Parts: sequence; structure tokens; C-alpha cells
Amino acid sequence: MSTPTRPRRWARRFVFGLGSLFLLTVLSAWVALRASLPQLDGAITLPGLSAPLSMERDALGTAVLRGENRLDLARGLGFLHAQERFFEMDLTRRSAAGELSALFGAKALPRDKERRAHRMRARLTERLAQLTAPERALLTSYADGINAGLASLKLRPWQYLILRAEPAAWEPVDSLLVVSEMFWMLQGKSIEAGFERAYLRERSGDAVFEWLNPRGGSWDAALDASHLLPPASPAPAQLDLRKRLALRLPAGAAEQGAEEQQIGSNNWAVSASRSANGRAILAGDMHLELGVPSIWFRTQLEIKNAQGQVLRAAGLSLPGTPSLVVGSNGQVAWGFTNAYGQWFDWIKLPADLPPARLQALTETIAVKGAPAQTLAVQELDGAPVVRTQDGQRYALRWIAHQGEAYNLGLDELLWAHDVPAALQLAQAAGMPHQNIVVADAQGRIGWTLAGRLWTQAPLAASYARFQTPDLAAHQWLKTSDYPKLLNPADGQLWTANNRQLGGPQADLIGDGGFALGARAQQIRDRLSARPRHDQASLGALHFDTEARFIKTWGDRLQPLLAGRPAYAEASAQLKQWNGRADADQVAYRLIRTVRLRTLEQLWVAWSTPFLGAMQADTKLRFKSSPQFEYSAVQALIERPAHLLPAGFSDWDAFALAQVDAALRELTLDGTQALAQASWGQVNRSHIQHVMSKALPALAPWLDMARQAQSGDAHLPFVAGPAFGQSQRLVVSPGVEAEATLSMPGGQSGHPLSPFYGAGHADWAVAKATPLLAGATLHRLQATAPP
Repeated sequence: MSTPTRPRRWARRFVFGLGSLFLLTVLSAWVALRASLPQLDGAITLPGLSAPLSMERDALGTAVLRGENRLDLARGLGFLHAQERFFEMDLTRRSAAGELSALFGAKALPRDKERRAHRMRARLTERLAQLTAPERALLTSYADGINAGLASLKLRPWQYLILRAEPAAWEPVDSLLVVSEMFWMLQGKSIEAGFERAYLRERSGDAVFEWLNPRGGSWDAALDASHLLPPASPAPAQLDLRKRLALRLPAGAAEQGAEEQQIGSNNWAVSASRSANGRAILAGDMHLELGVPSIWFRTQLEIKNAQGQVLRAAGLSLPGTPSLVVGSNGQVAWGFTNAYGQWFDWIKLPADLPPARLQALTETIAVKGAPAQTLAVQELDGAPVVRTQDGQRYALRWIAHQGEAYNLGLDELLWAHDVPAALQLAQAAGMPHQNIVVADAQGRIGWTLAGRLWTQAPLAASYARFQTPDLAAHQWLKTSDYPKLLNPADGQLWTANNRQLGGPQADLIGDGGFALGARAQQIRDRLSARPRHDQASLGALHFDTEARFIKTWGDRLQPLLAGRPAYAEASAQLKQWNGRADADQVAYRLIRTVRLRTLEQLWVAWSTPFLGAMQADTKLRFKSSPQFEYSAVQALIERPAHLLPAGFSDWDAFALAQVDAALRELTLDGTQALAQASWGQVNRSHIQHVMSKALPALAPWLDMARQAQSGDAHLPFVAGPAFGQSQRLVVSPGVEAEATLSMPGGQSGHPLSPFYGAGHADWAVAKATPLLAGATLHRLQATAPP
């Protein structure tokens, strides 16, 4: 037998050494990861507690806190939030304050500079001192619990190990910053769109602007049944593509139909007069960007009320804040959708503005691995100068800049005993503006706007118009003047980001870019279709994929393709469509793509004469509003020659060109059969952890499994790859044992936690999970230190 030569022996030793080193590295990483796991069982001391506190978990990770008073519960919830979600909470406060560069380095500077111009930490630090003593005590107790939870981990959260950073302690003001980030999330796009519309109005004139941006139409489903008629088409003297500069996009420019903005949330309710069990029922789903873990945290609070009775409130909290966001307290249940009013002004600064009108401020931005940077900020009466367009400067006056827009009034819903009380509390709550729908155990339902409202000019003077520096300051609106609906005669309520009201009450809300209304209309009609509802029928609305809106486009498309041999396969797909946005449907995807391409081509062609060549650049292009649908459809029906985009002999030629482009997209330029181009092929869930977005190699371990899914934007079942129903709730107050609450992404941000991704599989297959916590699997008993 031959003996291995020395080089071969060294090669084996080298390979063995490398393998051992790799295993040691993996083992070290695993040990470090496990060291940052939260404690789930046993006894702990929690400084500041006034009485023993129980913190339990079920299989979904639902946090059940039982204590003697509200401050103890806040302290315990802060402890649990920190152990499971501190990194995500940290990102939220840093995003709002413009402090991400301290964690991620110079690559976050552009984002930080945009946010820091608003000086949210400085504004909210000032606001914190103005809050009531009970509010400050609640935030302090919650912050102390967070810091205790962070300190009790054996090792700092695993994300900081990867980033080679240390977590900073939580301060009470940070919870206000989390609320500020929700203002950004829910109103930021409205602010940007508001600027673009005012800019377009200045260049196009009122008549053309109002046609390009109608405020309503046939898809409206306002709560007061008001209707707005779209304006007439512009005359050739106002807009004529045969004479003025026009722009035609290349056939492939619209990539996947230029994905339309998905704005969302749905909620609906029926009163006792319309329910099978004689009780009010509320349902809803809030539509947000989806991630791992979920934005929400399943929470159940049990505490004695003023009468010494145990109050149980179950629902969802937002890590970083101490309150339930949606849920039920046994007497009242509530849910939200974004209101999309106009709570901002864009102020055009004249060139001769006296310098004394502008206050100069300096912000210092810490940058990881680099020297700190300073940012010069200017403000006009507290409104930061944040935009320059064509050399013209603009300041933004936003309600979220006002300290009075923030308070902890939402927390008072824990104690609300009926609909009138809950509506009044919501109106005074300092939070981003929401449609709140409430149901109570007495069978009543109601709607109003949650969040502080200010007085503003009528829509005719405020919608899509730049204001002057002399604009009068807004005053806070009395809650008695808020729009409100209580116990409507038909026993049903619905909101889906659509226009809520007409007439003078609409002026109180303004228009910050409502949704088209198709979702709301379909929900309203589903409610009206049955004399009585139960929790199952209301819950079924979460998954309604009937595409009534897209069908109107299919009805126009089918006769266009009929009798044209080149489109025989496409025509056949249209004929066999089931009328739904189901994952296996080809026709839905085809019609949808044709629609989006049509809208994009028409918008660019009609806006370019006023906005110029920037409309050819997808990064610079000003976008159309959801209501542009009415303008486009009106032209497709009337077929005016002066509005036909350049390069087409007639409107049929234009429409067929959009079909051709859509077919190339669906067939991957002829490399895939049309029959394979299902909606689910592109509408695949893609729910990621934030760390896998930065380090894609971690995706197999951190992200939720991808799968084809039904649903879309203009129907009740809103579902996109990384956007959709962040929760689903169905509850009849007083019968919480029958209520359901589902959530994607799981409860914990730690991949080794038993709650990482918990509940996601059920959410993905439309299987409801209970609102109330199940059997206790883990229990922490907390007491104050001796």
C-alpha cells in the first residue's frame, strides 16, 4: 500500500482546517444568535413595578399582560416589545428623526437630510414637555420597560452584531417619533402628490387641470351618497396634441404596466339591525408594506377598571408605542383606514421675501465611520423650506409639524364604553388622520375622523394650489365640528380610503389624494346585498377577488379584439375569464396590463405639453392621480381627434398598440405561451426581513416563502408582492371569543424564536386565527426589585 505524499497530507490538513474553521464560525454565530433570544419563562425583576405583573404567550406569541394598573402594563409591554422588536423600533425612530446614518453610515445620508430638514426630534422633544403628567408617566413607564427588556438580553439583538453597532437607550420622546413616522408613512405620498398637482395647475390652467385631475366620478362610494361629476374634455384650443409638443413612450417603457400606487385599508361594520346575532359586527384590514416581522404586535391587556372589574382589551399594538391601535375592549371595537385628507400647505416663496422672514437653523447628523455633517435648515414661521423646482423655493406647512398633533389620546379607547364616547376620544387623539369605524356591545356603529383637525380654506381655494407666505395660520377645529355618522339608517358603514363626504363637510377634510372608490363601492354593495350578516359573511369580504372594476376594461377590450385573427388567443382568454383577480387567471393580468399601459401613455401625452420632457423620465415624471381613470375612459369613449397621442392613425390603432405591448410583456417577447402568463406568476408574495434586503444571502433563512396569490388594488382583497393586508379583524363587541385576528410575518424579529413567522402560514391560505390568546405556553412573572 502506497503512503500519501507530504503535499497530499498537508492538503488534507488544510481542507480539514478550513472545514473546522467554517464549522467553528457557524457554531459561534449560532451561539451568539441564541444568546440574543428573549426570555419566555421564569421570574424576573422589573424596576418600577407597583405590583406583580404576569406576561404570558400562546402559540402565536400573543402577549397577554395581567396587572394592577395601566403604568405597570405599559412597563411590561415595553419589556416585551424590546425583547422581540427593538431593532425594528430603533429603525422607526431613526427614520422619523433622520438618524439612520449613525447606524448605517454615509449611504443613509440622503434620506437623513430629507427628514432632518423637518427637525422632528427637536419639535417632539418640545411637545413631550407639554403633554399632561399622566401622558408623560405612561411614556416614561413604557420607555423604562423597553430599556429593562433590552438590558436583560444576554447579548444585544443579533442585527447589531452584523452591523457592529450598539443599540441606544430608548427615551420617552422616541415613542412620539414612532407616531411621527406613521405620519410620514400615511401622509408622505399625499404631500408629494399635492406639490405635483399644484405645479401642474399653474402650468395648465384650471380647466385642463381639473379635467386631468377630476375629484370624483362613477366609482365614488361616499358615506353621504354624494356624487361629483367629472369635467368636460378640454377643447382643441386648450389641449391639441396635433399642434403642441407631445411625447409618446416607447412600447416597452411601461414595464409591468407601470405598477400603480397601492393605497389602502378597508373597514366595514353592520349594526344590530343588520346582523344575524342581533349585535353589531366590525371588520377591517389595514393595507401596508409587508415585512418580517409584521408591523403589528398581537397584544391582550387585562387590568382592573375604576369599578374594580377586570377589563380585557385584545388587538394589535405598534412596537415603539404603549397603546392598542385596533381591537376590542369587550364594550367597543374599532378599526382604521387612512383618511387621505389634505393636512398640509405648499407655500411658494417669492424672490423678494425679506430675509428676516426666514429662520436659519443647523442640524448635526452623526455618520457611522465618518465625521458628523451639518445641515443648514430654513423655516418660514415654522414651515421648513424643503423643495426647489426650476429655481423656485417652497416651504411645507404640515400638521405633523405641530406639537398639538401628538398626544396619547388613542390609549383612552381602552376605557371607552360605547360608540359616542369612542368617537369623541378618537377625534381628540393625537395621531395620523384616520377614518375610524366603531361598533359597541349595544349594537350601535359610528364613523368619524380620528386625529386633530385644523381649520382650512374650502377645497376651491386649497386643492392643488400653492399658497403665499401670508397664509393665515390654521386653528384647531373643535371636536363638536368634526364630521360624524352615528347609527346610519341602513345599518352599515364602510371606508376604503375613498372620498367620504361632499358639500361643506368635505371642506373640513380637503383632498389629499383619495383612492378611486372601486374598493369602497364593492364593499358597500356586498353589505347591501344581504339583509342580515354574520361574522362569516363579513369576514368573507377580506377575500373578495371579484374584479368588477377591471371588468369594465375587459368589456371594452373584447369587441376590439373580436374578429381579428392576430388576437384570437387573447380573445379566447378573455372569453374564459372567471371575472376575478385569481392567481390562475391569464385574462385578468392581460386586461390589467393593457389598462395600466393605456393610462401611462395617455397621461404622458397629455401632461407633457405643460410639464415638458421630464415626463419621459420615470424618475422625474409627475404621476397621475387615481381619478385620472375618469379622464382616460372619457377620451376612450368619446375619441376626440385632438387628444389622440401622436403616432397613431386612430383610437383603435392606439388601443391595439397597448394590447400588443401587453402581449409582449406577458409572453416574455414570445418565449412563453400566453396561457402560462397567469396573474399569480407576477403577483407572488415577497415578504422580506429588512436585513435580507441588505444581505440577500440571508433571504432563505429570514424571508417568508414566496407563493402565487390572488387579489389586487381595486377590489376588497388587496394583495401585492410586498403590500397588502397587514392584519384581518372580525369582531362583535362582547363576543370576543368568536372573533378572529390574522397577521402575516409573525410576532418576533428573531429567527430562532418560536414566534418568528408564527401565524403567517394561516394568513397566507386565508385561515383565520383567534383574536383572544390561546392556551398559555410560556409565562414570565415580573415583580419589582426588593
